[in-house]
Formats: sequence, C-alpha cells, structure tokens
Amino acid sequence: MKLFNSKNIIFFILFILIGFIYIANTWSPSSYAHVLKNHFSYEEVKPDFGKSRPVRSDEWAVVTPLTQALVRNDYKRYNETSLYQEDLRINYGLPIADWGIIFKPTMWLYGHVNPAYAYSFHWFAIFSLFIVGYSFLFKKFGASNVAAISLSFGLYFTGFSQFWWNEKGPIIAYFPWVVIPFFLKTRIIWKLVLFYYFSVAWLLTNLYPPIQISLAFVGFIILLIHHPKLFRLPSIIYIAIAAALAAGTAGLYLKDYLIATSATLYPGGRHSMGGDVPFRFVISWLFPGLNFTWGYRSLIGLNISEIGVVGMYYYIVIAFFLNYKNFGEIWNNSSKRKIFLILTTAFILQLSWMILPIPSKIGMFLLWDNVQPSRMQFASGVTLILLALYTVSNTGIILSLRRLILLSGFIIAAWWAFKQPYGIKRFEDLVFIPIIIVAYAISKKRASSHHEAIALSSMIFGAILFGRFNPLQSAWPIFNIPQNQTIRHLQELQDSNNGVLVFPGLPGSIANGMGFRSLSHTTPTPHMEFWKKHFPEIPSDQLNLIFNRYSHINPAAIPYPKLLQADAIAVPINRFTKTSQVIEVSHYPENLPNDGYFSLERKSPDIMQLNGWAGWKGATDSHGMEIIFDSKLNEKIEMISILRPDLPKNTNQRISALNGFQIMIPRSDVKNPTCITLISVDRSTGERRLLTNPPEIPLCQSFSSQ
Repeated sequence: MKLFNSKNIIFFILFILIGFIYIANTWSPSSYAHVLKNHFSYEEVKPDFGKSRPVRSDEWAVVTPLTQALVRNDYKRYNETSLYQEDLRINYGLPIADWGIIFKPTMWLYGHVNPAYAYSFHWFAIFSLFIVGYSFLFKKFGASNVAAISLSFGLYFTGFSQFWWNEKGPIIAYFPWVVIPFFLKTRIIWKLVLFYYFSVAWLLTNLYPPIQISLAFVGFIILLIHHPKLFRLPSIIYIAIAAALAAGTAGLYLKDYLIATSATLYPGGRHSMGGDVPFRFVISWLFPGLNFTWGYRSLIGLNISEIGVVGMYYYIVIAFFLNYKNFGEIWNNSSKRKIFLILTTAFILQLSWMILPIPSKIGMFLLWDNVQPSRMQFASGVTLILLALYTVSNTGIILSLRRLILLSGFIIAAWWAFKQPYGIKRFEDLVFIPIIIVAYAISKKRASSHHEAIALSSMIFGAILFGRFNPLQSAWPIFNIPQNQTIRHLQELQDSNNGVLVFPGLPGSIANGMGFRSLSHTTPTPHMEFWKKHFPEIPSDQLNLIFNRYSHINPAAIPYPKLLQADAIAVPINRFTKTSQVIEVSHYPENLPNDGYFSLERKSPDIMQLNGWAGWKGATDSHGMEIIFDSKLNEKIEMISILRPDLPKNTNQRISALNGFQIMIPRSDVKNPTCITLISVDRSTGERRLLTNPPEIPLCQSFSSQ
C-alpha cells in the first residue's frame, strides 16, 4: 500500500481540517454543562451540539473537576486547593507537571496554552488515536482502506465506546498502539522501545485494569496470529522484559496510589467470577438499539452506560450475505483454518466468561478474576469484529435481493420479539433497513465494493443511533467562566467557615474544581487520619468500614457518618460547620402569607428528611424555620441550606436558587407524622411565611391560640 496516494492525502487533509475546527472551538465530549447549570446556576452554558448527560458523572463530577483543580494548582502533584491535600497521581491520568507527562502526549499542551484548548486537543487526539489505530488493525485482517476506516468509525459509534467515551475513551483508544509497533518494518529494538512507550502511556493516561487486562488478551491473540515468531526464544524474553519495564514504570509512577488502593475495601481486593451479563446484552450485539429508546432511556433497569455493548449490524449482515460455498477456502487451508480457530476460540472464551458462572479461581489463569464480566464487552466486541472481518475477507459476499429480504424480515421479527413487549412503538431499530437497501442498490453491480458497502452501512446506522449521545461542549466555560452570584455566595460561606466550604448538593469534586476548599469531594484513596480526627468516638472497625475506600463524600443532615454505597459516603454536616436550629412552636398566626414548598423524603431509617424552598429575602445566615408536629419532639432539629436549580437562577430576586433547605428530623422522635407545618422566618426582616405542604402530609392546625 502506498502511504502517499491521493485518497490518503485527501483523507489526511480532511482529518487535520476537522481537528483544527474542533480545537479552535475548544470542543470536547464533556457533559460538564450539567454541573454549571444545575449546581452553579450558569443557565446560559449549553453544548454547541447535543446535550449533557447526567449519567456521565465519572467525567463531569470527577475527571474534569480534578483537571480544573490541577490547573488551579499550577499542575502540582498534590492538590493544595483541597481540604484533603490528596495526591493527584491516581488512576485518572491528569496533566501533572512531573516526569510522567512524557508518557501523556495527548496532554502536552497543558501549561502552554489556555487549558480549554489543551482539554480540547486531548480529546481530539484520543479520537484520532482510536480511528487510526483500529483502522490499521482491521487492514491487517483483510479490510480495504474504506472498509477499515468504516469499521473503525463503526466501532467508535457503538454503545460501549460512546456511553463510556468521555472517561474510558483513552483506554480503548491507546490499545491498538500497544500492538502496532510489532507490525512496523524496523529493527526489533525500536519495536520494543515503541511497545514500551505506548504501554506506559496506555497505563498512565487512564488506569482501569478490567478493560486493560481483557484487551491485553486481544493483543496477545492478534500477535499470535500475525507474528507467532514473537513467542519463540529469544523474542519472547525481550518482549517480557519490555512489558515488565512498562509495568514497572507505571507502577513506580503510581506507587503511592497503588499501595493505598490495595489496602482499601473498595476497589482493592475485588475479585470477579464469570456470568453476570444478561442474555439481552448478547442479543444487542446483533441488534444495537434493543435495550434503550431513541432518547437513551434504558428499558431493562440498568443505567444507559451499563448497557453499552459493541453492538453493530455488521455482524448480522455478514452472517446473511456471507458466501458460505467459499468457506472451504478457510477450512481447507491449514494456516487460514488455524487463524479462524484461534479467533473463534478467543471469542468463545470471552463469551463464556461473560455469560457462564465460571469460578474466579479459573479466571485467575488469564487474570480475568480482575475483570467484571460486563467489562469484557469491549474486548469481546473487538474479537468478534476481527472474526467476522477475517471470515468475510476469505470467503466473499453474495449481495442478493433474496438475502436482503430475508435480512430485513429477520430484523423486523427481532424488533417485534424483543422490543415490542416493552410497549415501544418507535422504529429507531428499523432505520438500518433503508440504509442497507440504499447500499445494496448502489453497490450491487460492483462486487469489489460489497463488503465496503456493508461496513459503511453499519457505521452510518451507528452514527445515527449513538452519535448523538456525547455532546460537542466548548471547554472554554469549563476553565474560563466568570463568577456569578451563586459562586460568590459559596465563597462567602467558605470565608465565614474558616476557609472550608460545607454545602450539600455539590457531588464529586465539582466544588474543588471551581476552586473551593470543600468538604464535598471525591477522594481516590482514603484519608483515615482525617476522619479519625473528626470522629474519634467511632470504633476503628466501623470507621474502617465506612471510610477505607474510594469515596464520594457528601455532607448531609445526619447524626453520624454513613456508607451510602460502595463508593459513596455521607458525613454529618454539623461536625464541620454551624447549622440552623429549627424552632418547635405550638401555634402560628392566622392569615400568614404563603410562600415556599417542601416535600417529604425518607433517605434513611434513622432520619426523616424534608427538602424544600422558602421565601427568604436576607442572606443565608438569616434564614430560620419554625415547625409544628402532632407530637412533642425530644431532639434538636437541624436545617441546612441547599441549592435549588429548579428555582430562578437570578439570585437578586427574592426567590432564588439559594433559597433551598434541607431539614433532618430524628426518626426516634417521629415515625409516621400525621401532620406537619413549616413556617419560614427571615431574621433580617422578621417576616414569617407559611410553606405549602405536599399532598400526602396535612397541615397541622395551631394547638393553642396566640
């Protein structure tokens, strides 16, 4: 193949032009607009295309805010702007100004240009690595230039890639480049140097062993097929040394993180067994839109990211149009049969781990006990593409009208059988039928383009179905947004609380990303001494159970720390700041003006929680509340301020996003109240207003007259 033929040059120029436009607009796949709008009242910030996805909290609540924090911290290793002073050499690759940046080439612009451009460049570079890398691998398994590029884009436009892209994109994008050096026509020493470099980059740009271990198996299969001599002496020794050096380099860089993580309850010590992938996931490899709607609403209970698979119509179209008469071309040729059997066996092993209850002890032989079966999805999808591609490259295609009709009927029947029971009447799954019909009409008389037409059709459908998931979000407001009234209000709260912001409703690290020394945070490693200092009365075993983990830390109106889920902790807000006391009264004046509303939440068996908003005019520290119950309370009731994004964002108005509140009532006092009355008190003006009750809770009448 000539590298500098006219088609390649045109493609390269278009690619560079798209990259220039992308970076000039500081575009990114970030869903951070969700944070700016819903947590910091920047109503005007929106993606240029698409919309932010709340489900992608790994990105907007952790990776992007920690990148912001690092920029504010002048790219230093330790997060000096954080309450926890945590080490930022963690699993998420960040552009820290240390020797590790050598192995993070997509982040080299940080510190030299506005971080918005560096952030955009990083994501376009990751996208480029993905498209070029997988195109290269697909060509090695028999694809033409057009088919290879189409399949690479097709792999990009699958559920797993798109639903996880803005956080796990670097892992899946770097993988081909770990394998590619062994295909280059150069001396073994340079192959090993490049293998070492890209292996370290793969591990440091985003360390997530479940996907990296499963993809390493795919890399082994690819090299076993194309370069079996690498597994003979002395080559295997050289590769083992290079791999050990790469792992050692990454381990040295992340030593403190790995040591701290290994001793945690989560994620340290996790071991998986096979078999938790539902059957509908396997079916959705063939029918990509099976488990969700056009608007990405999951039909099977799990969130949209968790149901992402490498589903492509490519597989099923190949199955219908394959020239089975030529299968002997594979089976009767010993070398081709060997490759086919290797790919088939590899895929069966991966599929078995996903759907069969294989004990973790068996998985240990391939390190798969560290791979949750659902995280095998991408690696198995790559193997299935390679198997289908290799098969069709050696047997050919019969693009006939009869087979097209059978394919269309099969797609319709599958849509009816698997999606209609959910009451879904949308036809997004059937959009592929007109696409493949058009492809058939255009290419039916050009046998050489049949496979290209199929790959291109599958890619187009994937782009239509999945290409809308990630937005085109300008990174400029992520790093360059001016302060608004909400930010200034939070700054005042921090200044009045000895320089620590204690405010609920700021998930993950978003507060620290905006520059606050916040109790709310995400700590990748535990900070046990910090928690021992603040909760000395809690027994060490209980403290270890709650805090010895990767943690999303959430301040709440609760009496003691609580483990919410494997990676989320709630801590009592009154240990870190003063809280307003709700005053119990026995009566209220008649004809109080109505302003505000509350709802009843039961977040815990230990407390009853009321969330709402009130018509206060003054600053937060002048907000007060009175309460009437149908029984006498024995303990103090606390009220904390929260942001209410559903209220007007203009905080100069009387009712604003800053007028939210949360009240915690011990359940030992009140089990099932028959009535509640809340009266807001504005201590700056003396005004009292009656809040509207939710429909299920009657208003308590005064128990005595004034």
